[in-house]
Amino acid sequence: MKSLFASIIHHIGEAKRCIAIVGSGGKTSLMIGLANEYAKRGERVLLSTTTKLQKPENRAYGCHRYFHDDAILETVHHPGEKIFYALDGEEKALAPPIDRLALLAERFSVSLLEADGARGMDLKLHSERDPVIPPFTTATIALLSLAALGRPASEVCFGCDDRSIVDEAWLAAYIRRSDGPLKGAAGRVVLLCNQSERVDLKRIETLRNACADLPILFGSVALDTIIE
Repeated sequence: MKSLFASIIHHIGEAKRCIAIVGSGGKTSLMIGLANEYAKRGERVLLSTTTKLQKPENRAYGCHRYFHDDAILETVHHPGEKIFYALDGEEKALAPPIDRLALLAERFSVSLLEADGARGMDLKLHSERDPVIPPFTTATIALLSLAALGRPASEVCFGCDDRSIVDEAWLAAYIRRSDGPLKGAAGRVVLLCNQSERVDLKRIETLRNACADLPILFGSVALDTIIE
């Protein structure tokens, strides 16, 4: 089967300079997987956030070096190297100043920014304050999890009190909502339906047809596979 990470990288192409990852259902795992794939290709890769991340001591980011202050601005970053940069909060790694991220986006060949939070839920409706997509973003990956299918929306969708059961029609409408996964998307856009390996192919085809006009991919971040 095709590599999901390689397929996303192919779609993004030269718009790789600053990639914002938003939505829900696997953002951090996707960021780590893409970082590994870009590093294999000799890119200088930055992993950071405009919101919050798990601390490196609680999550294996697999980076070569970790920075929590402006020391990152004084170092040389090499091809194939993955660098983590976020401020050190009490419980989470916190977003650095946007001007620092803008400067680093010019120094790294790829910046991967987790730009959203969903408290571990499969889907998310956005408030006026989020997602935090910086103005220098060149590509956006909007994520959602098909593990939500068959469950009440209020149980699987952050910010939603709808008790309707999530099905293909519900997801198709959710994807097109102004406060849905594509809110604020900038640059080259990819909509990724994660955990597709759990879903019958007929259901995937129904959702694909309903979103045929959108740049949508179906796959598994955990397995690094794409379902065509």
